Amino acid sequence: MPGFLFDVKVLELADEKGEFCGKLLAGAGAEVLKVEPPGGNATRSLGPFYHDEDDPERSLYFWHYNFGKRGVTLDIHAPEGTALLKKLIAECDVLLDALPLDTLEKLGLDWDALQQLNPRLIYACITPFGRSGPWRDYKANDLVHLALGGPMMCCGYDPKADGSYDTPPIAPQMWHAYHITGNQTFIAIVGALIGRETHGNGDMIEMAVHQAVSVCTEIDVPNWIYNQTACYRQTGRHAQPAVGPDVQFPTQDGRYSIILPNPFPGGYETLVDFLDSKGQAADLKSEAYQDAADRRGRAFATHFAEVQAGCVAAFDMEEIWRDAQSLGIPWSPIRKPEENLDDRQWQMRKTFCEVDHPELDESLTYIGAPMLPHEVEWRTGPRAPLIGEHNDEVYAGQLGLDADEMARLRERKII
Repeated sequence: MPGFLFDVKVLELADEKGEFCGKLLAGAGAEVLKVEPPGGNATRSLGPFYHDEDDPERSLYFWHYNFGKRGVTLDIHAPEGTALLKKLIAECDVLLDALPLDTLEKLGLDWDALQQLNPRLIYACITPFGRSGPWRDYKANDLVHLALGGPMMCCGYDPKADGSYDTPPIAPQMWHAYHITGNQTFIAIVGALIGRETHGNGDMIEMAVHQAVSVCTEIDVPNWIYNQTACYRQTGRHAQPAVGPDVQFPTQDGRYSIILPNPFPGGYETLVDFLDSKGQAADLKSEAYQDAADRRGRAFATHFAEVQAGCVAAFDMEEIWRDAQSLGIPWSPIRKPEENLDDRQWQMRKTFCEVDHPELDESLTYIGAPMLPHEVEWRTGPRAPLIGEHNDEVYAGQLGLDADEMARLRERKII
């Protein structure tokens, strides 16, 4: 069966701030039409490139964030382009706008005008800092949002004994801020579509990247509000009001594994028995630690982690973590992302998919569904559109422009 948004039409006017949201909508079954300026979006210039060909049609970045969509080119700033844009807006369910602030307003397409064009329109607008407030005109990128929003301060390495740091904060993965924003915008759009089924009206969703990122700093903000205490960033673990024991330790084969710093409820005996079966329990089976009251506090937590570290160091990563998991002990290897490609768990859950590239005469492996719907399909193709690939299909086939009009628009570089 088609996806759960199979009858939803989305018009995407987006750069890196919104392309991930559009990708999620397309995966969920929506018909996403991406509008690019003539010559293509600036995100086509982002590498890496297929076979290192620096070409806007070979950007692996663009392919990853835009497969499953159709694509047209349009100079929305030219009067004829604006007129065509209005026609497209009138026929869509969702307008995903991640253009520079006030771009559509300058074209006479503020929210009131959009409602007149399409009363049932769901308008999702993504900007760096929102459309109001003293920061509305500030400029930002992914790193700025991670730094200014708080997540970067939560990521890094352990403090010194006095609580100060001699290492700087570090950023999570690339486009982390835009992925957070894309996920939250996707959820908001789905919610607005459900609401429209009830009241029949469209809605405007104003999404600020900074706000989306700032509310995703785990416990830091509420901890400050309620307790007036800051959280410490810690190596390989969550920021917390108190520094905890290490959890990352090297294995015999030079990899790293995450262990359990604190016994899970009822799990201490299981873990100690496992360590003992490996000849690595040290003194944990002694009388000194048989009472749960003796297993509290920082001193025991540190000792407990050190004993586990000794066990981890005596075995190869793949062996030790699978043996632990077989007993319900949540140890884990720290994997390289590419290692998951060959993992049966990921393969069985259809995490990866093959997408046909007819222009290359081959299929390429892509990351597929972030979830596994059982009654509908998650769309895993077609490949990202070529520049202006669907111009004829949309402008002539859908909007009814004749051959002469199409030729004139191409000559004037409107499309």
